[in-house]
Amino acid sequence: MSSTAVRATEPTGAARTPAGGPGPVVAGPECGLRERKKQQTRAAIHGAALDLVTAHGLAGVTVEEICGAAGVLSRTFFNYFPSKGHAALGLPATTVPAEARAAFTAARGPLVADLCELVVSTVTLPEDRRRMKALVEARPEMVPTMLQWMADARVEIVAAATERADDGRARTAVTLVMAAMIEVAHRFAVTSQEDLAERLRTVVSEMGRLAAG
Repeated sequence: MSSTAVRATEPTGAARTPAGGPGPVVAGPECGLRERKKQQTRAAIHGAALDLVTAHGLAGVTVEEICGAAGVLSRTFFNYFPSKGHAALGLPATTVPAEARAAFTAARGPLVADLCELVVSTVTLPEDRRRMKALVEARPEMVPTMLQWMADARVEIVAAATERADDGRARTAVTLVMAAMIEVAHRFAVTSQEDLAERLRTVVSEMGRLAAG
């Protein structure tokens, strides 16, 4: 999952110095370049981890080997991923984006339907998701990493849901949507965020019909 920071609008190229900070923080093109470099580094680590874990298994690969293949220093690894498993699967941070959370809180539709939108807005689909799905199927040791990531994401989404419903109803609704999300991951190779949203709503509806008998 990826987080969205909320920043005040500043003129392009402007520099600002935070209170007590060591120097200026540059906004504008340099920030854009810095962000692109971060994305490239993250993609390199993920790609190297995916290749190595696919070939040798999770236990057969070290963080140092992943970093060597990605061309980064070992200490850089943990700035992007908490574990080898997270890197191989390219799992994003489990923080609900601020804009998505605000939209969910302000929405007045059915709780479960709005939660589907929140989950879809939170999940980042990597370009190599078919390979990731194949990795989970071929390497059962990857399943606990995926389940832990889903559990961490659930905690964040429950926190958002309690802004719209009492704790019990919020937890039940989130459990339903997250279970549907796991089923979508097992059954489909989604091609876009829109496809993910449609598949998720379809599975949630199927679960509702099954529960109704």
